[in-house]
Amino acid sequence: MSDTISEKPASEVSSKFFNDAHLDEHEIKELTDGVLSKLNNDPGSFTTDDARILSEHVVEGDENANLSLGLAHRASLLTPVKNLNLRTAVEDLHAAVDAAPMAVTTEVLRTTQSIVSKMQKAVGHTNAPHPEVEAELQEEIARIEPKISRGTVTKAEADRLHSLEARAHGHTEKGGIAAAAQSAVAKRERQLSLSSGSGSSPNSGRSRANSRTFTSPKQQSRQDKEDNLHQAEAAIKPKIEQGTITEEDADNLHSLEMRAHGHVQKGGLSATAQSFVSRRCEESLSDASSTSPRLSEVDGDKDSLASENNESAIAA
Repeated sequence: MSDTISEKPASEVSSKFFNDAHLDEHEIKELTDGVLSKLNNDPGSFTTDDARILSEHVVEGDENANLSLGLAHRASLLTPVKNLNLRTAVEDLHAAVDAAPMAVTTEVLRTTQSIVSKMQKAVGHTNAPHPEVEAELQEEIARIEPKISRGTVTKAEADRLHSLEARAHGHTEKGGIAAAAQSAVAKRERQLSLSSGSGSSPNSGRSRANSRTFTSPKQQSRQDKEDNLHQAEAAIKPKIEQGTITEEDADNLHSLEMRAHGHVQKGGLSATAQSFVSRRCEESLSDASSTSPRLSEVDGDKDSLASENNESAIAA
């Protein structure tokens, strides 16, 4: 070969190595010699590709090669950031762990976690993800997703899903499954709130609808009193028509109207109820007096009985 690899520029050396997977022993030696020459003459231009060339062709037990590899490692640490390819470095790390998982030490893990933390800060995610939680997250998603579709997911389930996603990924996805669960819970709570506020009568429903824009406690209290009165009126009106209203019913309606309006409306339902109960009470008393024996008749019967007893005693 007229032109040796060691005499070629570093870019051509690396390019030849990666474009030709069938280098013979002589070419490999020239390749490594070229990388070492660059390491000695221009260490600032040393790249991660150069370090890889040396690491893949170090002969075990070769002290010179091991020394060169150590120098290469030091030079790679001094390599300008512009020469680094983070994606390649991450892929290399991934491949190395797959190939030799037993080589992972606590120190290596700690260093890797530190790098991950820096990467997260760089992209705006400050919470460290926990991949070990991913399986649990997927199980929870599979269980809750049908409930989200039906709108039956509970607040506790939505909160748990949110927590799992944050732990697994280091953050929650905007518009993701956890956000959808939270939205479904909020929607159902609004529906339940509106449903529980509607009364049993049309008037009550209209009053509640008209009061949705009022938010002060005083106004809400007044509206609640109105609703209670309307509900009582709806329940008592049929009893008045059927003649089955009790004094207790009338008193309760009277009390509710006083609380709601501060007075009893003349001719209103409460007044009608009170009048009906009073009239029925008077009729009951009148019937009782007409059917009971008169006092004079009772006294006459007593005198007649006493006279008969005296006559019987004389005859004897």
